[in-house]
Amino acid sequence: MQGLVSTAYAPPFRIVLKYFITAITAFLLANILLAFNYDTFQGHHFQPKLLSITHIISLGWITMIIFGSLFQLIPVVLQVKLFSEALAEIQFWIFTFGVIALTYSFWFFTIDMPLVLGASLINLAVIIFLINTIVTLTKVKEWNITATFLSASLFYLLITAAAGLLLAINLGYPYIEGNHLEYISYHVIVAVGGWVSMVIMGVTFKLIPMFTLSHNFSKTSGKIAFVLTNAGLLGLNYELHSKNQFFFLLFSIITALGFFFFLYQVYIIFKKRIRKKLDAALKFSATSYIFLGVSVLFTLFFLFVDYTTIRNITLAYGYFIFFGFISMLIVGQMYKILPFLTWYHKYSSKAGIEKVPMLKEMYNEKLSYISFFFIITAVIGVPVSTLADNNSLVLLFFSSMLAGVLMFVFNMIKILLK
Repeated sequence: MQGLVSTAYAPPFRIVLKYFITAITAFLLANILLAFNYDTFQGHHFQPKLLSITHIISLGWITMIIFGSLFQLIPVVLQVKLFSEALAEIQFWIFTFGVIALTYSFWFFTIDMPLVLGASLINLAVIIFLINTIVTLTKVKEWNITATFLSASLFYLLITAAAGLLLAINLGYPYIEGNHLEYISYHVIVAVGGWVSMVIMGVTFKLIPMFTLSHNFSKTSGKIAFVLTNAGLLGLNYELHSKNQFFFLLFSIITALGFFFFLYQVYIIFKKRIRKKLDAALKFSATSYIFLGVSVLFTLFFLFVDYTTIRNITLAYGYFIFFGFISMLIVGQMYKILPFLTWYHKYSSKAGIEKVPMLKEMYNEKLSYISFFFIITAVIGVPVSTLADNNSLVLLFFSSMLAGVLMFVFNMIKILLK
């Protein structure tokens, strides 16, 4: 666990904490909005409220938590001081206001200047993050596989943000020839398959071995995963211009193979672990990797069937990825990272001098297991009930997710107030 903190390199905890608290708030807000607007979770995904909630999840929850985590992990894992703590502070406020403006605009579908303003602020924040991170990475003396994945993620982040701005402008002031919805699909592929997945893959090589006490494992599968996934994603970007179905199938399969090699690498790490028993945090994480595998299998299935005839399929699939794969992994990692960082900054100087709480006493562990049950029930139940077009069941499972998230939020608050 000491690998999460290095006083010589780690930024002030208050910077990271801003990102974490805001992200957790966004996660709770998104689930409240889903529960109270469950009847909109049907039909086509291009609906104002669904677009707003999707961006609260993708930007306010996922990207915000990634930013905060990387500000902590990059300096510590790569043994290099963050280039500018001031830029990290400035970026936080610009990005936060950008997300608020963007999601507000989508909710009320004001697709002119407010939407463009929100997207512009987000791009400005991304540029600040990229400058801060890239300059930091130039100081790294010992490059490793985590640094390689994170470097690639920065490229996809830039493309994702820029594409989002161009699409936002196109909504209010149409200028792009062709199908706007098709370009949105590629925007999502680059965002989830590139930016988010590259970060997840990169930090997996550091965090999962640390938490499971796994050592002396081969990283060959991870390296193959890097090559295949990036080759596939770049190929899909090329296909956007060529419109060649053969290339689309080819690069989709290559990308899927990349994810399978990554999952095999995760399997090797877990197999080599010394700590055999999985606590709630690691159960969240392990389950999320399983859901990633299921998601990739469904992606391959969609390549060979006309999924457009299946009602609500996009919503069900998207929910499964955002909440099953990505969110469950984040929740699991937060149960590991936040307790330790909070304990370290509050109690490390008092250890051995006075009584201090143990890490497992920082939150209600029993509640974390209960929240796992509620969340995994929702992750499976929402897609199934959505495909069945049963609004009553959708509400039931949205409520299950909200209950699980409330327990998670309660534990996060307990940690911070401990």
